[in-house]
Amino acid sequence: MKHLDRYDISTDGMDSKLNDRGLIFVHPKYGKVVDLYQEQFTVLGTYIDTLRQLYHGSVNLSAMDDLQYSIDFNERFYEFLGQDWLLSKSGKASGYQYKLQNNDIGLVILFKMFHAKPETPSSHLKIECSPWFLDRRSPEEVEKYLNKIANKLLVSPKPNYPAIHLAVDVQGWFPPEDFVNSVKCRSRRISQYNTFDSLEFKHSDISCTYDRCQSFKFGAASSVQLAVYNKTVQSRVVDKLDYMEHKWTSARSTEKHLSCQGYDSEKDVTRIELRFHHSVIRQFSEGTYDIKTGEVGVCLTSYKAVCKHLNGLWQYGLESFKYCHNSNYIAPIWTILQSDIEFSSPEIFYQDNLYYKRYYKKASSCSGKNYQLILGNFLSACARKRLTFMTTLSELQKMIIWEDIAQNYESKGVAEGTLIERLFESYTSRLLYGCTI
Repeated sequence: MKHLDRYDISTDGMDSKLNDRGLIFVHPKYGKVVDLYQEQFTVLGTYIDTLRQLYHGSVNLSAMDDLQYSIDFNERFYEFLGQDWLLSKSGKASGYQYKLQNNDIGLVILFKMFHAKPETPSSHLKIECSPWFLDRRSPEEVEKYLNKIANKLLVSPKPNYPAIHLAVDVQGWFPPEDFVNSVKCRSRRISQYNTFDSLEFKHSDISCTYDRCQSFKFGAASSVQLAVYNKTVQSRVVDKLDYMEHKWTSARSTEKHLSCQGYDSEKDVTRIELRFHHSVIRQFSEGTYDIKTGEVGVCLTSYKAVCKHLNGLWQYGLESFKYCHNSNYIAPIWTILQSDIEFSSPEIFYQDNLYYKRYYKKASSCSGKNYQLILGNFLSACARKRLTFMTTLSELQKMIIWEDIAQNYESKGVAEGTLIERLFESYTSRLLYGCTI
């Protein structure tokens, strides 16, 4: 698809002139489409909004016992790394047993996977970092702090791919009522939330709007997801508007448009956010290649490593979800996001020689369908011997191919904890169907 012509306001007050950073967008045949100068369009900033870093390793049994001891005695606060943390049991939905939370620092620690033995190396640690934590630290400082946590809780920890959210905040543009119908993407999963109502639907089934649209989501949370929403409203709801206004006021604009007025507290802010799941980062790590040398694969296991490729991920996301002016042209806001936005810091750069591509394991290969057959036959054989599920799972996880099986399912959006829950249901069904008779 093509981009509309861009024009800039002439400095001498005469006719506008072509400018690849201009904010007047013109269809070459039908004339002016939109003048974002009149809307006082401004990019307020680019942000790494969320980080969820996984670590792989076996559990430090002493640390786990100490946490459990504190829970058994109903202790709400736990001292860890010289700070007080809120300690609680985590719900099964998270996939982890223990939760340490300190919102003052901006961290939530999820520890010890529910369905993996502590001595079995697995993704026993997930650390969720808030924007508050990330804003005050460089990628190197963030990674150093997270590694410090991992070394306390795990034995031989290794970073195991993060999930990351990239965001751009703008003023002077809001998604129109027909926004859903104008976004082209492979995913059929779309969510739309409005001022006083909400709904979820598949694009092919229904498309409706109540009042002024507040939020849109495209794609699944287990893959690449696009979110477009009113950040002012969202910040006010979670009582973080003062914090966000400070960021918008103090941050320098990331683009060079003449109309940049800075933050206007009287106008709402729209956030465009791309969210990349752990499994997607793994796929990029295995599929990205160097155009010049042909070398396949880049290191993306840690936050610092991913930060070097944020611009490449951003461009991939915008190509995956295209907001169209019509069947031939990209909408002006998408042109700005693709052409003008850069995530810049000493650790972040864009490599022209890299082609960012996701590697998918085919279901027909040994890592797909054959693994499904192995799991099914193994469960049936163990059910005939009347083994307990925990014994069956322990023997399964000792297999040399267990890590490959878990990675294959994770690449399809199924976390290891969810896979084990499915195995438990399947195993229980075999027992009830009489496989032991």
